[in-house]
Amino acid sequence: MIFSKITKKNLVLGLISIFFLVVSVMSKLLLNVNMSSANDMLKEVLKFGSLFGNVGVIGIVCVLGASIEYRKASIKGVLKLLIEILAYTIPTAALIFALSVQSIQKSALIRSFFPFATKNYWIVAVILFGSILLVGAHQLNGKINQRIVIWIFSTLGIIAVLFSAFLASRNLILMIIWSFLIFLGSSYIANENYKSSKSYVLLPLFIIVLAITLIMTWKHPDNQGLHAALIAITVATLLSYQLLPDMAKPLKDLNGLIFTRILLGLSLIFLNPLILGILTKYTLLQVSNLTTIYSLLEFYLITLIVILVIVVVESLGVAKEYLGIKNMQITLPIAICVIAISYLIYNGSQFLDSGLVALQNSQGNSLYLELLNLIIIALLYLFVQGIFNRFWYSNFLFIMLMMILSYANYAKLIARDEPIIRPDFGMIKSLPDIVQMVNLEVVYGLIAALIVVIILSVVLQHFVLKGPMFHWPVRIGVLLLSTLLLFAFAQTENKMNLISWEDKKVTNSSPLMSALSNAGFSAHPGALEMSTKKYGPAITFMSTVIIKTMNEPSGYSQASVNEVVKKYKKVARKINQNRVNKSLKKQTVIYVLSESYADPRMMPTVKLSKNPIPYEQSVEKENTSGLMDSPSYGGGTANIEFEALTGLSMNNFDPSMVTPYVFLVPKVDNLPVITDYFKTKTAIHPYSGVTYNRTNVFKKFGFQRFYSFTGNKLTYTGKLGKSPYVSDDSAYRQLLKQINATSKGQFIQLATMQNHMPFHLGTYNKNDFKATGNLTKSSLEAIESYSQGLNYTDNDLKMLINKVSKMKKHVTIVWYGDHLPGLYEGPLVNGKNLAKYDNKLHQTNYFIYSNFKHQKLNHTKVVSPNMFTPMMFKQTNTKVTPYIALLTKINDNVPAAERDKYMAENGEYISYKKLSKEAKITLKDYKLIQYDITAGKQYSLKNKGFIK
Repeated sequence: MIFSKITKKNLVLGLISIFFLVVSVMSKLLLNVNMSSANDMLKEVLKFGSLFGNVGVIGIVCVLGASIEYRKASIKGVLKLLIEILAYTIPTAALIFALSVQSIQKSALIRSFFPFATKNYWIVAVILFGSILLVGAHQLNGKINQRIVIWIFSTLGIIAVLFSAFLASRNLILMIIWSFLIFLGSSYIANENYKSSKSYVLLPLFIIVLAITLIMTWKHPDNQGLHAALIAITVATLLSYQLLPDMAKPLKDLNGLIFTRILLGLSLIFLNPLILGILTKYTLLQVSNLTTIYSLLEFYLITLIVILVIVVVESLGVAKEYLGIKNMQITLPIAICVIAISYLIYNGSQFLDSGLVALQNSQGNSLYLELLNLIIIALLYLFVQGIFNRFWYSNFLFIMLMMILSYANYAKLIARDEPIIRPDFGMIKSLPDIVQMVNLEVVYGLIAALIVVIILSVVLQHFVLKGPMFHWPVRIGVLLLSTLLLFAFAQTENKMNLISWEDKKVTNSSPLMSALSNAGFSAHPGALEMSTKKYGPAITFMSTVIIKTMNEPSGYSQASVNEVVKKYKKVARKINQNRVNKSLKKQTVIYVLSESYADPRMMPTVKLSKNPIPYEQSVEKENTSGLMDSPSYGGGTANIEFEALTGLSMNNFDPSMVTPYVFLVPKVDNLPVITDYFKTKTAIHPYSGVTYNRTNVFKKFGFQRFYSFTGNKLTYTGKLGKSPYVSDDSAYRQLLKQINATSKGQFIQLATMQNHMPFHLGTYNKNDFKATGNLTKSSLEAIESYSQGLNYTDNDLKMLINKVSKMKKHVTIVWYGDHLPGLYEGPLVNGKNLAKYDNKLHQTNYFIYSNFKHQKLNHTKVVSPNMFTPMMFKQTNTKVTPYIALLTKINDNVPAAERDKYMAENGEYISYKKLSKEAKITLKDYKLIQYDITAGKQYSLKNKGFIK
């Protein structure tokens, strides 16, 4: 066997050598980046530390050479050694490719399979070729006397000295020659037990010379001759060290095998170009975020501990295998390969159409995020191993599951611009749709692959590494640990989803939340396609694991639902006695969601140099209007739009239901939508239809056309100044075009983009507004730019209303701002003021305009977006269904309700206790129906005419 005999003398040398190598690697990493916190003295220390690299490598080669008993060596042993080396290089390459997609290169992959042919990985060639020569020397044992051997070594030494003298600048060649010499020399000395008492004198002298040479090289780093001399003197010092008599017996075979494998493993890792590349990247990322070198050293220490644990486990497995002891530690390289390659396929499947470059551009610098993604996949792998407890069965099953998941993810992204999420696994009804998305040839291929996998797993499990992976206590521990950590990921990301929608800042309330936040993860459940490609598919998937629709109301049953339906049928008949229009089919109804529209002057202390929205306010005075209680601040557009279109309330849902468009609509059929009352229905959104899953949602909502950047082509896409968004002028012209597209009734949903964040002075070609208030300077500047945008909207709205007012057909416009812009920062919204003015941060403007004679409505001063539809029915004097009758009663009796808060008509919050008895009863009925439709058995929909 190769590398088995270790004396205590070489044990000490090995530890010193690996220490020198690690110090050198870390020093070089720190020198290669701009450490602002590093003073001149520290930089000099790092320069000195970097010189120990060659000393450490030569020392490791020396110890490995001395550990070979070439009388026991054979070609078979060398081949086993090559397999050991590949067990480090191949899994390392897979792991680095998974962690850093920019490292993915064909050449790097080839080098991992042929490390001995790599210039930067020359130590492998030295060890392998040296081992082969020693095997050959063993075959010639007895045919070559000691004088010839000494003569050969002397000749090699002279050649090495000549190379050092004349090729001092060729550091790599010198290292290879001298390392080869020390490898063979130390092996010969150890095997022939050649000792000399002169070494007691020579060794101290060489150590002194070595120290002097190190100092001189440190002082004159550009002197190549000194570097060459350092290599030669190191070899001389180590050879004299090997000539010292051994005072103790060698380590036991198991201990010797373990130590040499640790030494080999650590050197293979710290000299691996891929490892050095990713450590440099990590260092650069750390430097950009850290101010002290001590934090960076802490990072290195953690990295070193992780590497040491992996190497020790693998070394223990290899050592036991050499001694005929069956173990499962030896499976570690295979497990790393399976985990890394599975994640590579899972992650890479998202970019099959766009290619590797797109993947690298999207995730090129997301090292920490990829690490967290990989940890999630590793935990899933451990869970599968814990369940089946058979190595090959678990591995092949895991690979097959990951292949199916990867392809399903790819197919769903292509078909719906959305990745596979946890709710998909419960959508049995959607299996036919999923099958239609998949090419049948792929299905057949996966089935064939499954058959092959089953056969392979059975054969390998029967003949190779058979038996259980873990004993019962360990197995239970693996299952518990993997399950708890996976749940922790899901729970933490669910909290981050809620924080995102409440527009709060992520806190370091848990180590995992801190890790995700520091890695760059920002919860955005409304844009899962963006999230999966930017943050990784595993992290994105875990953010969708804990999703609950609603808690079941007490007393929920078919009888209780039917009782409520019966009640509101009576209410509908009573309402309809005074309504004229039988339906909306001849009406043109338009819902305009005006992005981030809210008068800044509604915020206390905020004043503007002039009114930015004079026309919109004049429309409010003449029409049904008031304030809308928005469930969000600074974002959450899709949820407000969902309420307006369906009449369902976010306030009734479980807090984890952060995005109904993503987590509810895809899995629930027959949701009530305003489009149910029209034959022609069109949606317009001058932006990507992929965001918030709108493309698929609107299709399910019955919209026949969706004009967006990713749907039906927009005719008008003009922008203002430097704004990246389509102007309201263009959006309204697109709307007018659609209004005129038919003489019959229709419904149109428009969500604008002009006033979307960010808000910077200079966005528009002019700015006529100055802002004052108890806010920061940057916040006031943002308000000034935002107000200019509102002014443009006001002018565009005037154009729209003027044109609509002249139309002969009946047109009703429900126009509202979805939420306040997230630009208010400063004392006004800090500390106690944040709670004091919470209501102000959730109040936007709205009005309902009709171009025909109508009366202004009551109960409109403060409303929720779910009240718009019953208000529109009332203003158009249209008869209602029982469902709209229920919403009408909500509008009449219940204050605006969002975020588990109730807002009275004066805009202030009131408690649930202060609600009227009728309001509480109506709310109870409302929650029962909403649960029935979205999470229950849909008993209400079985009653004919309840919705439509």
